[in-house]
Amino acid sequence: MLDRVRDAFASGFSILAQRLATEPRYAEASRVSTSQRTLAGVAITPDTAVTVATVWACLRYLSQTVAVLPWHVMRDGKNGAEIQKRHTVDYLISKRPNPEWSSFQFRETLTHWALRWGNGYAEIEVDQVGRPFALWPIHPERTACCRDPDTGLLFYEVTNGSGSKVEIDAARMYHLRGFGEGPVGVNVIQYAGQSIGWARAAQLFGAAFFGNGANVSGVVINKKPLKEAGLRIQKAEFEQLYKGVRNAHKTAHLDNDADWKRIGLNAQETQLIEVHQYLVEEICRWFGVPPHKVMHLLRATFSNIEHQAIEVVVDSVSPWVKRFEDEADYKLFGQNRSSLYTKMNMRALMRGDAKTRGEYYKLMREVGAYSANRILELEDENTIGPDGDKRVMQSQYTTLEKIGEEPPKPAAGAGADPNAADPSHSDPDGDTANHSTANILAEIDG
Repeated sequence: MLDRVRDAFASGFSILAQRLATEPRYAEASRVSTSQRTLAGVAITPDTAVTVATVWACLRYLSQTVAVLPWHVMRDGKNGAEIQKRHTVDYLISKRPNPEWSSFQFRETLTHWALRWGNGYAEIEVDQVGRPFALWPIHPERTACCRDPDTGLLFYEVTNGSGSKVEIDAARMYHLRGFGEGPVGVNVIQYAGQSIGWARAAQLFGAAFFGNGANVSGVVINKKPLKEAGLRIQKAEFEQLYKGVRNAHKTAHLDNDADWKRIGLNAQETQLIEVHQYLVEEICRWFGVPPHKVMHLLRATFSNIEHQAIEVVVDSVSPWVKRFEDEADYKLFGQNRSSLYTKMNMRALMRGDAKTRGEYYKLMREVGAYSANRILELEDENTIGPDGDKRVMQSQYTTLEKIGEEPPKPAAGAGADPNAADPSHSDPDGDTANHSTANILAEIDG
């Protein structure tokens, strides 16, 4: 209701609003150099960067983690948020955005694109009455975010396979923006080019080192001159015997009064392993992924790994979840959203081990917050029927206001002590049983 009133006021007073600043037609996606070749001597693009293992691991973790979360259309009810499974948008985001893509593949791909190019796009196909009918992902290299110079409104230019371009209104484009300064996200690969280029160069160096390495790296010095044919034979025999991974660390045997002179460094002296370990942490900083999530466990311990898992959900996953939810809330419901919104359930990512969960459920049930059926639902187990919906709590609990008050006296009637209700049976000295016995004996003596 409040949303409709706000929209009505906004549309009613829009004739009084006038924007003075203008934006360029094509939004800038970067403010750094566009050169793909880094100082390490290798070219880094969104495609070549994925060949670095750490980049691949960061992309895989973030995209698949966001994609696996349950995503539904919600509405606040009397007892809290309720899932609207019959809503058409719920089927698109939770089951099948289009006949060719599953919900998992859709979110995985858009997150992957947003991490590499800064933006993930999907065209919103609507039916004849304007309701979302399907979501079709569009590759970022085919899409350009533009602004109409006359109206100042955003639209998108999409290049089709034939080379022609089509324009799509902003309301018809689901746009997952990454980190950026304007209507488009920045290309993370371009900003991290030098770091990724260093890692790529170290990767190529390591491959070349083991591919070309012999027992020692140097030159063969022949004390006696050899003809061209002899040198060719000597070179071929040497490479056959000592070149390659399988022949590494063999002992070299030289003839013709030849000598070996070392001129290179080995892998240990170049600290190749240490460089790779450092670059893992360097690349993780660019994507906001903790090293232990890309299988870099040098500083992870059993005592802190659970807390690190919870921390990564809050710091790394939740921003991407919020981006999906915000764009869906604005683009997929339109003006008649009727207090509808979308929500990804991250509860599964925050779960601890079995012992921790058991202690948590026990505490929540003792205070009456959870029923037995609620606990079973959270553990993906079958409920036990209506009896499991009853909430219990310990009887000694009371409110702060009642602490210190005298307990109420029992009322006379059913369940009360008959001797306490009859004054004739009471004894001022508190010995009711002895007083009754004395009366009986006195009557007998009389």
